[in-house]
Amino acid sequence: MSRRRSPAAAGKKPLLLVIKEYTIKQAKIRAIQDGTNVSKVAGELLKGWISGLYQLKQ
Repeated sequence: MSRRRSPAAAGKKPLLLVIKEYTIKQAKIRAIQDGTNVSKVAGELLKGWISGLYQLKQ
């Protein structure tokens, strides 16, 4: 049985990320604690990376 996802908000598209299960679980817990969701956090982090605010560790 496939899982149905809600439609993406206007101007947004789905993105598939492959991340370790432990990291996903911790991100979901933290997002709930902060009253947000992992998609919003990921989107904001990506914007910061694109703008040069965040640098990737080499």
